[in-house]
Amino acid sequence: MKRDPVSLLCEVLAEYADTDKWRDQPFEHIRRIPNTKVGDVGQDFVEKLCAECGFVCIFPEKKDGTRRRQSPWDIRIEGTAFELKTASEDVSGSFQFNHIRYHRPYDALLCIGVAPASIHVGAWSKADVTTGKAGNLVSMEKGANASYKLTKRPDQLSPIIEFEDLIMALVTDP
Repeated sequence: MKRDPVSLLCEVLAEYADTDKWRDQPFEHIRRIPNTKVGDVGQDFVEKLCAECGFVCIFPEKKDGTRRRQSPWDIRIEGTAFELKTASEDVSGSFQFNHIRYHRPYDALLCIGVAPASIHVGAWSKADVTTGKAGNLVSMEKGANASYKLTKRPDQLSPIIEFEDLIMALVTDP
């Protein structure tokens, strides 16, 4: 007797399923958001966090006042242009911050890492990014050098409660 294709796919999916570390955790919903929207979540979160800290932040806008999806920088906090990257924790317990670009005119890199029950943050000047002090950037495409990935473990980032101090260090130091 032939098995039902739906049952077969469920069987295969069960073999590839991630661990249950996200189940019933405060931030489990981020795993159900398409990857293309995780960056939007990060932008909205950082915007609200900046408001809580009393930071002035702006986003690049089109002439009609709507936010640009493509821009040389993602957010200006207190006048400093940041490339903003958001990632959820992967199965190995690390964050993969993708599409970091050297050639874009931003002042600093801001990374938000969302784990099942915690939030982590890293922030580095562009000089620290380009000299490797922020970490080892790996090309996202073999033989290409336009877009890079930065991998960080939670212990290589700061808890989100240090967001304000990390930002202050970057917006007050030229």
